[in-house]
Amino acid sequence: MATLARLHDASSRGLFVMAGLALCLACGLYLYEVGARYFFNAPTTWTNEAVQYCLALLIFLALPDVSRRLAHIAIDVIPDSLPPRLAAPLGRFNTLLACAACALTAWIVAMEAAKQFERGVLTNAAHPIPRWTITAVLALGLGSAALHFLRHGCRRS
Repeated sequence: MATLARLHDASSRGLFVMAGLALCLACGLYLYEVGARYFFNAPTTWTNEAVQYCLALLIFLALPDVSRRLAHIAIDVIPDSLPPRLAAPLGRFNTLLACAACALTAWIVAMEAAKQFERGVLTNAAHPIPRWTITAVLALGLGSAALHFLRHGCRRS
C-alpha cells in the first residue's frame, strides 16, 4: 500500500509540473499574441482558444498536488474554536466529505468525457479540438484529488 501511495504522490507532483508548464505556455501565448497583434499587425485566431485550454488544464493538473499537501483554501473558524478532541473528528469528516464531492464530480465528468469521445464532440471554437481531451484531464484531476482526500481522511492522527 505504501508503494501505491508513493506512486500516487509522485504522479501528483508530475501533474503539478505539467500545470506549471501549461501556465508558462499560456503566458508565452499571450506574449506572442500581443507581439503579433501590436508589433506586426497580424493577430492570430488560435491563441485565445489555446490559452483557455491551458488555463482549464493547469487548474485541474495542479489540483491533486494541492490536495496532497492540503494547500487548498480552508475556512477553519469553527474547527479552530473547538477543543482538539472535537476538532479532529470534524476535520476528518470535512476531508471525507471533500473526497466524496471530488469523487462524485470526477465520475460525472469522466462519464461526460466518454460520451464526448463516443459522439466525436468538438469544442465550439474557430479551431475546434476534441472536447473529451480537456474533459478527461478534469476527471483525472478530480479523481486524484479525491484519492488524496481519502488518504488524509483515513490517516490515523
